[in-house]
Amino acid sequence: MSLFKLRLFGKRNLNIFLSAILLVLILFYWRSPATVTTPVKILLPLYAYPTWYESKTYIWKDVVAAADKVPITAIINPNNGPDGQPPNEDYARGLKDLGQADITLLGYVYTKYGDRAIAEVKQDINLYYQHYNLDGIFLDEAASSSDKLDYYQDIYNYIKTETNLNRVIINPGTHTDERYFSQGATDTAVIFEQNSQAWTEYQPQPYAKNYPTEHFASLIHSVPDAATMKSHINRAVERHFGYIYVTDDSLTTANGDPWDSLPLYWKEEVEYVRSLNLVN
Repeated sequence: MSLFKLRLFGKRNLNIFLSAILLVLILFYWRSPATVTTPVKILLPLYAYPTWYESKTYIWKDVVAAADKVPITAIINPNNGPDGQPPNEDYARGLKDLGQADITLLGYVYTKYGDRAIAEVKQDINLYYQHYNLDGIFLDEAASSSDKLDYYQDIYNYIKTETNLNRVIINPGTHTDERYFSQGATDTAVIFEQNSQAWTEYQPQPYAKNYPTEHFASLIHSVPDAATMKSHINRAVERHFGYIYVTDDSLTTANGDPWDSLPLYWKEEVEYVRSLNLVN
């Protein structure tokens, strides 16, 4: 083979090699969750008791530290709601600590899927408003069907007009009728609350893409490791979710509550969400 042909052969191989690299980079770019256009926020059910007197179990301080890196909305739940009274000494101390950071704080109120007396719901809301210095309300055990729309509109309007609380999140945990968003029943809905396996198969309803990402949240438990956690967050971004929380805690623990601890990979989760937001 002549020197000219050898050089030509090498040049062609180099062009093929460079083209292949370019194709890989293009594919990586389009598959990357970094193409999101709004910040990803963590919606954290902070149901652990504020044991400020025991540093090893006081996870509230870890939430405060994380809030310097990522937007966090934390839900407090003294005892299935405000427990009919102002915060005790421990909760008062914990709330003071959370208040040192830029954390959006919500108070937990259950609604029995629209069957709890509205007067009782409003009583809990009033206690949070008067004594807890929060930013909003988290309505758990929320209905998702249109027949309960009036119930949640009533509560939503009460929160917005009778208090200074400015954020309402409902938790049906499943697909939710679009009218909850279009007709003023909530600011955000948790439309997925399940385990890791169910998340891999989940798809939001088609209407979701017509609304801002901040309307939709997902809470995923029983996620075994950091690699799976990152994959699930990627899917959340791809599926048009603005709020996400992933934990390795599960329903099979001693108390059956997957929301009363932080995952072993908490710091990695915070850093991963931070990395996504830095790209935007």
